[in-house]
Amino acid sequence: MRRAFTLIELLVVIAIIAILAAILMPVFAQAKASAMAVQCMSNERNLGTASQLYLSDYDDHFVPAAYGTDTGFFIWHDLLDPYVKNKQVWVCPGSKVKQTDTTGQLTTHFGYNAYYTTTMAVDFSNANGQTTFAATEFTSPAESVLFSTAKSSVPQSWCGDDGKYILPPSLDDTDCWGRPELTFADGATIYWVDGHSKRLKLGQFYAGQTPVDKFFDRE
Repeated sequence: MRRAFTLIELLVVIAIIAILAAILMPVFAQAKASAMAVQCMSNERNLGTASQLYLSDYDDHFVPAAYGTDTGFFIWHDLLDPYVKNKQVWVCPGSKVKQTDTTGQLTTHFGYNAYYTTTMAVDFSNANGQTTFAATEFTSPAESVLFSTAKSSVPQSWCGDDGKYILPPSLDDTDCWGRPELTFADGATIYWVDGHSKRLKLGQFYAGQTPVDKFFDRE
């Protein structure tokens, strides 16, 4: 005759399963976060590659921050899209920023260092009259931010919660401009002018620097 499990034996098995689940769940969560971090950096690198291709097509000058036409308004990531043809690279898995802007259009989780790569005014008053700088005008491209994961610098901004244009540390918070978003391991995912990527904490590239805009300006 087959022997049945006793209540004590069943409780022991359940306890063992619960202990294993408690041990494994954080491991699974960490693995998922690591995968998202890798994908985030990969997407940003694709944007960076698109930027490098744009530079080669436009006499080494960076993409404009934005400009308007009779039919619409084009943002820097719209201008880079023909080089990647995949709008999913605009987003960072794990970002808390919505994937759509206030118009319902797909937005980006990365902020562009438009203040130093272009002459775009913070209030966008010269959107159609801005000029752009050449990559060769950055004397330390390996220490100059081009893109960073970003979020709006102003809560409930009329532009939405994204930070398409990342403010250098020296500027005050303002609508439609962003600050670095710390997405993984308390770090922001950054793409640099020279083409490399890195994840850094705020104190390593943004806060407490001398000069203030050390990793953003063209010096």
